[in-house]
Amino acid sequence: MSERQVNYMDFGKLLGDSFGYTKDGLLGNPVTWILLIVLSVLPVIPFGLALLAMIPLFMTGTVTGIPTVIAAFAVALIVALLLGTFFMGYMVKIFRGEVPLPAVSGFGKMFSDGIRYLLIEIIYTIPVIIILAFSIGAVFMAALSTGPDFEALLPLIGGAILGILIALIVAIIIGLFAIIGVVRFARTGRIGEAFNFSAIIATIGRIGWGSYILALIIGGAIVLVVQVVLGSIPFIGGILQLIISPFLTVFFTRYVTLLYESGERDVTVQA
Repeated sequence: MSERQVNYMDFGKLLGDSFGYTKDGLLGNPVTWILLIVLSVLPVIPFGLALLAMIPLFMTGTVTGIPTVIAAFAVALIVALLLGTFFMGYMVKIFRGEVPLPAVSGFGKMFSDGIRYLLIEIIYTIPVIIILAFSIGAVFMAALSTGPDFEALLPLIGGAILGILIALIVAIIIGLFAIIGVVRFARTGRIGEAFNFSAIIATIGRIGWGSYILALIIGGAIVLVVQVVLGSIPFIGGILQLIISPFLTVFFTRYVTLLYESGERDVTVQA
């Protein structure tokens, strides 16, 4: 990008560059595409194994109750998050600005970067989790104490809905900072840079807040529309989504990277 601030005429270039980067990187290297499909499937495996393990326990009456089920799927969630860090670590490579599309290699580095990426995402999510915990948790605790009394729970349910709406708004606002923060982490190798809010705000300011938000809406809408269209295809929609998912992820990751670079001035890329 030759200009420091994205204007409305640049969106086509952002999209075109991101698509070309993804197309050349994946169509020209099918092994990379296949490996990314495998990495995207890895987090699903623990849940499948947990479900398969629970079926015979239910059939034999071995399961002692809901706590057992919750514990099994909690373990599956932790394992899934750890397995998902490999794909997240690969995204860090793209955020770092590697051109052309890097190979799926250096799994130790990918895991390390992915763990730190996951930690950053968790920290950014904490305010949303707190809001949801208070709003939904109040309904849950009241239901345990009063039983299924809908009239008594109605005011709390209304509060829970309001809490969910507030959490959604907060998540969107936080996301605007987290996107730039993650790229800063990728470029510097320092987790602290993901929360350098003065630098993040300065970068977004150079891009232009309106242009930045509009660019994210455009990129996100394209990914969403493609996923919905593929998912609506009878019989093979799910398979097509699985195959195309790495393409969409790489495309949007590169798109965000280029958007970030349009407002970058003072970040040193980690060697």
